[in-house]
Amino acid sequence: MDEPISRRLTQLAKIYLGAFSNHVEELDINRYHFILLLIAEHEGQLTQKKLGQITGKDKSAMVNIINSLTDKGYVYRELNPDDRRGQLIKITEKAQQDIPAIRQSFQLLNHKATEGINSQKLDIFNEVLQQMSVNLIPLASKRVSFQLKKSNH
Repeated sequence: MDEPISRRLTQLAKIYLGAFSNHVEELDINRYHFILLLIAEHEGQLTQKKLGQITGKDKSAMVNIINSLTDKGYVYRELNPDDRRGQLIKITEKAQQDIPAIRQSFQLLNHKATEGINSQKLDIFNEVLQQMSVNLIPLASKRVSFQLKKSNH
């Protein structure tokens, strides 16, 4: 039986995120670290809709994430002066204080995770992940059905 690719990726993600959580356990945030960094990088010019597009999250998931980060005191919403129907997501002083530790933790873990792997192999790894995403995105739609072709072994 072939092992699902997702099992190994999920296993790696759990290990990585567990190590990350241990590294930032003193912070008052226990999830959505990367989304917080994205918000900070856009310096208050990112809408909830655009953030959802960047992360691939639907509207309701994005609302929950922003609400969670708001409840923790890391972000707030402000009316978008260019489009009154939208809101800009901005970081708080608390977030500004914690973001360097979050960035440093990601850098440390990325360095540790890729230790002993040369840049050529990392480039290939990233290209393979990208191609897998491209291949699977059409199949992720609820309207698309597909059949697996039996391979001749």
